[in-house]
Amino acid sequence: MKQHGIERQTLAVAIIPILVLALLLESFFTYTRFADLDRALFERGKLILRQLASSSEYPVFSGNQGLLQQQVDIAFSQQDVNSIIVLSADMKYLAGAGGARRSFKRETIEARLSHASDFDTLQENRNALWLYQPIVATQIELDELSGEKPVTGGSKPLGSVIVEIGKDRVNQQKVEMLGFNLVLLLAVLLSTMMIAMRMARRITQPVLEMKNAIRRIGEGRLDTHIGESRVMELDVLAAGINDMAAQLLRDRNTLQQRIDDATQELRRKKEEAEKANFDKSRFLAAASHDLRQPMHALGLFIGELHSRLETPEQRKIAEKVEESVEAMSSLLDALLDISKLDAGVVIPQVREVHLDTMMRRLAQDFAPLAKRKHITLRFHCLNAMALSDPVLLERILLNLLGNAIRYTPQNGTVLMACRRRGENLRIEVRDNGIGIPEPEQQNIFREFVQLANSARDRSKGLGLGLAIVDRLARLLRHPLSLRSVPKRGSVFAITVPRIFGVDELLAEPAQTPAAMLPRHDQLENLRVLVVDDDMLVRTSTAGILESWGCNVSVAECLQEVYDKFTDANFDLVICDYRLPDGDGLMLAERIRQQGQIQPAFILVSGDTAPEILQTVNERGGHLLHKPVRPAKLRSLMLFLLKKRGDPA
Repeated sequence: MKQHGIERQTLAVAIIPILVLALLLESFFTYTRFADLDRALFERGKLILRQLASSSEYPVFSGNQGLLQQQVDIAFSQQDVNSIIVLSADMKYLAGAGGARRSFKRETIEARLSHASDFDTLQENRNALWLYQPIVATQIELDELSGEKPVTGGSKPLGSVIVEIGKDRVNQQKVEMLGFNLVLLLAVLLSTMMIAMRMARRITQPVLEMKNAIRRIGEGRLDTHIGESRVMELDVLAAGINDMAAQLLRDRNTLQQRIDDATQELRRKKEEAEKANFDKSRFLAAASHDLRQPMHALGLFIGELHSRLETPEQRKIAEKVEESVEAMSSLLDALLDISKLDAGVVIPQVREVHLDTMMRRLAQDFAPLAKRKHITLRFHCLNAMALSDPVLLERILLNLLGNAIRYTPQNGTVLMACRRRGENLRIEVRDNGIGIPEPEQQNIFREFVQLANSARDRSKGLGLGLAIVDRLARLLRHPLSLRSVPKRGSVFAITVPRIFGVDELLAEPAQTPAAMLPRHDQLENLRVLVVDDDMLVRTSTAGILESWGCNVSVAECLQEVYDKFTDANFDLVICDYRLPDGDGLMLAERIRQQGQIQPAFILVSGDTAPEILQTVNERGGHLLHKPVRPAKLRSLMLFLLKKRGDPA
């Protein structure tokens, strides 16, 4: 159904009744006026006819046609008279005017007069009116006493008079009147339309203004205000809308203020949390540094002690001490891994990874542990190539597999399987262990969270494995998922990209035979400089190096190195990162600028701050974090010497 606006509907309501009323009144008054004109014409013709009939009595009676014609000419001179015919009693033509004789047809007139009364209308059409009047002799009674007027008797008529009255003038008046009435009607309608439009606009303009105001309010411009109109009801409605907009503006300002206050409070709390986290990091870094210094020295002393023990009892005690140091070192190493990942210094080396080979290696590594716990360890291998960092991916699987075996009870089952999933490979680690409640499934990826180790049993891990797995998975962009049901087990799954078009049945790449590699398994007579501000570290490092056959020189700070060993040539420099008068990178830069044969350079630090890791990584240095295991130190020394090409 077509809809119309307020203005059109208001115009229709105003004009249609006026139009109907005007048409009715115009029709009524026009009809009445036309009837009055016709009646006036009829009465005038009747009067002319009577006068002529009365004046024609004597000439017709006496047969004086000249006088009769004279009376006819006088009557013919009257307005609207078209023709006159005077007939005798026997219907003979006596006199006439206006071409009446030419149009005189005796038979027609006789037929019409046979039905006419004393006065009658013989014929009428649009242009003329024919009136008939008989000529009757007047009888006069002379009575001296009565004084009555002459009366006409009922004798036979002497003749008849027929007058044709023209309607041209009346018709012209009707046309003029009709035109005037139509112009007047049109003027009334136009005036009514203009008034109605003006009144409609007085309503529609405020309504449109309210519509636009509501639209602006809906767009959020709550300061919109609607002005007054000349319609009381619309003013009331506009006042209500203004009040609503003002209330919404106040509510929005109040809400915005609350949001600003809450945002400010959140920002303050965030800054406090960041400051607390920064302070915590600084504290952990400082505590780690202070702990690593004596532990580093302790590890080196134990390494030196092993070479000097003689009895089995002494070696057993040394092994227990070494186990304690190893446990503490593992904790510090895990914290160091977390710090490296958070610092963003671990850069994945993405390449082709043969998953079957990796899974077989993991099976060999974990088979003894699973056997000791009486756990069935199963592997579903798949000859497929994946795109990932082999070291980081193996670290993820190692942690997941270690957790599965650790939290699976005896006689349980652990399965590692690899399956194709479209363009990807899905590696799953399944167990039927204790399971993880759904509310805790996100918390287990946080640091030091162990649901089944409230006593912090060191044999059940440190609570950092899954935190490292989560960070490594996000670093490699490998989706990590978990499904678990309490007392029924868990499924950890990681999805890696699959490489197509590669022969997946190939074995591992051939390795260079060991006989072809240069051997640097002896460190005798190696010239080593040890720089550290801690006396215990200097002593322990020098002791273990000397037990390996090295010639060791020590210094406490950079200035001592510059004063004593400016011209000395060393094969290896082991330097602490933080020194009283600088850092180890400054010493490395000084040695590089001297232009001599560059020694191998190892930085050692007890500080795990992310900025240190990042700085050393950007300089391309080799950094070991305290405590350093003797085997790890020896391995790095041999690696650098091989790279340097200096025989030991």
